[in-house]
Amino acid sequence: MEHQTFWKPEKQVKEKKSYSSLHQQKTKAKKEVPEWKKGILAHHQKGQSSKDRCEFDTDVLAEVIAEQGEICPCCKIAQSTTTHHVWPRGRKGRGVKSNALRVCWPCHDKIQTTDELLQYWISVYREKYGDHFWFDEKDWEEFNHKQNVLQQKEREKQDRQNQIKPVVDLLTAAAGRSLKANEIRLLQSFEDKDMQIFTTMMADALGAIQEPTPVYSYGERFED
Repeated sequence: MEHQTFWKPEKQVKEKKSYSSLHQQKTKAKKEVPEWKKGILAHHQKGQSSKDRCEFDTDVLAEVIAEQGEICPCCKIAQSTTTHHVWPRGRKGRGVKSNALRVCWPCHDKIQTTDELLQYWISVYREKYGDHFWFDEKDWEEFNHKQNVLQQKEREKQDRQNQIKPVVDLLTAAAGRSLKANEIRLLQSFEDKDMQIFTTMMADALGAIQEPTPVYSYGERFED
């Protein structure tokens, strides 16, 4: 019997992708900048990195050493030779005086490995310097800017609630119940022009419903 050759599909050569197309596929979309950061970044000047801002400079160290003395406040025996970040550097604790604690090496290691001790000194410094005792100037700038944006949004929300209050009262009276959260959000989403149209429409509808219905005495014809 003669040898038979089975049919095989022709091998198709795949087109190699160019470097530019591969680069476009690997390029990730840029992360959107939060609204509260845009104002800061607009006038931001390049300076110290976040890591550098966590280091104590010589002036800060000199002030801390002068104020806290040479004896470790933990063991009260050994000489304080190191400066501990009360709010850890890993959590962006900055190299500011209000975040510095002069201790000896053994106590420094003990604080860093014992959560109870770490939290104790955090509570001491929070009570002494405030909730954000580890902030530097840039941290405060960002924090205050964010708070101002949030307060502005809250004022705008309150103003909007005052604007729609007559409509909310009207609908509450008509429905005989308080409006639900999603219903109030719907009213808040209306533009001023749409709100005026909606208010007029609802007032007309309620006025028509509340018109007195004619009362007929017994034996009277409806067409009389």
